[in-house]
Amino acid sequence: MPLQRQHYCILRRASKGENEDLADFEYRQRKEELFTGELLRVGIKAVYVDEFSEITDILRAIEHRHKRNTIFISGAAHDYNPWCKAESEQFVYHLSRAICKEQYRVISGFGLGIGSAIITGVLEQTVMNGGRLDNDQLILRPFPQSKTGERPLKELWTEYRRNMLAHAGVAIFMFGNKLENGELILSDGMREEFDIAVAKGVFVIPVGITGSMSKLLWNEVMKSYQESQHENGKKITPLLGELGDKSTSLERAQEVILLLLRLI
Repeated sequence: MPLQRQHYCILRRASKGENEDLADFEYRQRKEELFTGELLRVGIKAVYVDEFSEITDILRAIEHRHKRNTIFISGAAHDYNPWCKAESEQFVYHLSRAICKEQYRVISGFGLGIGSAIITGVLEQTVMNGGRLDNDQLILRPFPQSKTGERPLKELWTEYRRNMLAHAGVAIFMFGNKLENGELILSDGMREEFDIAVAKGVFVIPVGITGSMSKLLWNEVMKSYQESQHENGKKITPLLGELGDKSTSLERAQEVILLLLRLI
């Protein structure tokens, strides 16, 4: 006989009415116990609350835990300074592959200079384990590059970013620069993605050692991060610190990110 998946049912616990006889209340309690047993017999576990308002908190907590399994990777790199292109692409590739191996789902906007490495890492890890690449492993949302509709491109990009981050519980930021009018500038798109992530309560992990916008974001996180807001706050702080330390290698940065994902 195949194993049944555990299902849950949220119910309000029986409570004694103001003018209700004790015998009637106890009778309703026994009925509740019998009903709970019947549900359990068919694979449904009853979860009782005292007030219906508690259901909202439970569903919010479930959503929060579910989203923690989806990692948004933000990055754009025309220039990989202080690293070279080859080692930077290898870092993104190995990190994406390791994240996939840990059974997290990756979502990305196919950023300049790192998008291909993300795809390759997730694809290789999935195929090598006999799997088939689908939305359980990777969600890609390439940005439209030309205006064909009525809405301005920047407005569409903002909506794109909000949509992607609505699915994520953690966001990783790497590099963050682009070429505009022949000049290398910081990525305003990454800045926007960071602000959206923070507003949505997504846990943000800027990899400061990759420079550019990520370095600025790392500085902001280190100034504003509060240990008391997280169960493993004291363990998280030094790991976040390592991601902006000049002595941290890309190999160590990958290890740190994986440790952070497990802690949060």
